[in-house]
Amino acid sequence: MKSPNETVNNKVTAGSVNPRPTHSPEDWGASAWEQDWDPAEDLNEEDIEQIANEAEEEFRRNPGQDTPRDKWITPLLDFGSVSGAIDPDQERSEDNLQGEALANQDESQRALRYIAQLVGIPLVSGFIFSRALADPVLSFTLQNNAEAFAMNDHQKVEGAHAVHVEEARLRMDAAIGKSPPLTEEALNEHLSEFALELEEEERHHNEQSLITLVSDSVSGIMLFSILAQKTRGRQALFNTFSRLFEGLSDIAKAVLIILIADTLLGYHSEEGWTGLLELVLGHYGVEAEEEGVVIFVGVVPVVIDVFFKYWIFIGLNKISPGAVVTIKQIDTH
Repeated sequence: MKSPNETVNNKVTAGSVNPRPTHSPEDWGASAWEQDWDPAEDLNEEDIEQIANEAEEEFRRNPGQDTPRDKWITPLLDFGSVSGAIDPDQERSEDNLQGEALANQDESQRALRYIAQLVGIPLVSGFIFSRALADPVLSFTLQNNAEAFAMNDHQKVEGAHAVHVEEARLRMDAAIGKSPPLTEEALNEHLSEFALELEEEERHHNEQSLITLVSDSVSGIMLFSILAQKTRGRQALFNTFSRLFEGLSDIAKAVLIILIADTLLGYHSEEGWTGLLELVLGHYGVEAEEEGVVIFVGVVPVVIDVFFKYWIFIGLNKISPGAVVTIKQIDTH
């Protein structure tokens, strides 16, 4: 069975791709420190694309592969990794690094395109659906049904407070001589008009909140449907995140994990969860009840904390045991 590097070299030599120039021993001498070793040097775009496709197929899609990606950052824990690190075949090592670099570059570009799809498609779909279907239907309902989008109890209380403030303002202006005195009949008529304006504003606000809910629901469904599909873009995104995370040092991993954990689950996170819940519910025109907020804050962070600790002691131990040790040492101080 041929290695991935031999396969790439044979296909490059046998095809239309020009062979890469061999490097003399002087190329690896002291003067080489000042040279820019570009993996794509002396290759045209077709050559780079072919090598990238071959390398990606060998390194990612072949379930029987033995050569790991990013092997230069893999700890030297066995004979194979040690012998590979001190392999005297310089051309083979260069081909290995070149294939991995091109595969990483292609994978990162595919991940960026997938992120653009995750952001763009749901937003555009939700906007079009809400503006083309939901907005006309709800606007027609608002204009032809006086009971549609009625004020809730919280809005009525706030509206009554606003009416009292308006009444106090009118009486104050009349008392200091800034406006002529109003009769009770004129005052009641003005307050009635003011209350009707408030009601119309709140009904329109309820309509917009429902449109927002429809738009966000469509966007959420589209986002979930895109993520649920097993595509090369999704795999490239997961692999890119994994490669970036594994490329961090143990201390950097520990600090990043502690930062996220303290932000979501720290002693001060209760106020943050409360504010976030009120912000989200207010975005959809729903008043946050105190009992619901207390239950949410008391249950959700605890569940997240359990799964987070499970991942640290089960998943992170396999990925980076040193990061787990660093986290334990930091927690003891």
